[in-house]
Amino acid sequence: MDKKQVNSRNLVLDTIYRQTTNKVPRGELVLDDDIIKNNLQSKTVGFDERYEFINKFGLDIISLSPKYSKVEDFSIDCTELDLNKWTKNTSLFTFVLLDGAFEFGLRSIGFAEFLSMIMNDPEETKEFISKVEKLNIETAAKLADYGVDGIIIADDIAFRNGLMLHPESFRELFLPSLENQVKAISERQMIPFFHSDGNYLAVIDDIINSGFKGIHCIDKKCDVTLRALKPYADKICLWGHLDVDDLNLSDDPIVMNRLIKDISDNTEFNGFILGTNSGLFTGMDVNKLNNMYKNVDIINMK
Repeated sequence: MDKKQVNSRNLVLDTIYRQTTNKVPRGELVLDDDIIKNNLQSKTVGFDERYEFINKFGLDIISLSPKYSKVEDFSIDCTELDLNKWTKNTSLFTFVLLDGAFEFGLRSIGFAEFLSMIMNDPEETKEFISKVEKLNIETAAKLADYGVDGIIIADDIAFRNGLMLHPESFRELFLPSLENQVKAISERQMIPFFHSDGNYLAVIDDIINSGFKGIHCIDKKCDVTLRALKPYADKICLWGHLDVDDLNLSDDPIVMNRLIKDISDNTEFNGFILGTNSGLFTGMDVNKLNNMYKNVDIINMK
């Protein structure tokens, strides 16, 4: 086990529960294979390469995405995630990313078709949501047996300016299922997180009250800022905040100091996980990101 990672699992847990920590944890929702290949000059990406990349950039979280079969099968394949290696051979906090019913519907049925179903056929929508809920609860139970630390329910429910559906439709159709999934995840001693792009502020209270311990994606371009989330910062762990523009401007000390001050003023570096909103993909300057990570550490330790 890498000594540099020896406290990562506890660090993330302490952060989620707002205990005193000696650093801000780092985590990325996605680590694209190509960015790892380019950075390590590797032809393939398996557990060893991914773990080397994580250690190189001091990440405390590994977020794993299973494979989904055709929608009619409603099945998830986790066999290629190397779960035993991540949970037993590292001290990283291990998340697995599962599609929520809204995300599953958008991806498998189609954007226009799924939104039409929500508006015009609530009973069919509820049946679909129930199937996804059952799939996620069954999958979460299996993941718990591997020692997975947390589940991220990914539901991109929002555009830049607000929800893709009426807030009441979200509360009536989707929220009860999310509450059931959160309960099942928590009963298995795993941590439930929620992810959505866009501006989800209209239902942030519902997300928190359903029992999620954290939320990923704090996109200031969508007016989801740390300042907007400050009233909730003692109720839910905040993860994300950085975007490509931040990386591109990170050489400017004024921009860097402003960004770090924003984090400090609105979270006091408590209950906050540093990372990008998107995950890491080809074209992003990971060395600039690493400098941002280090600058946050320096300021936080003063």
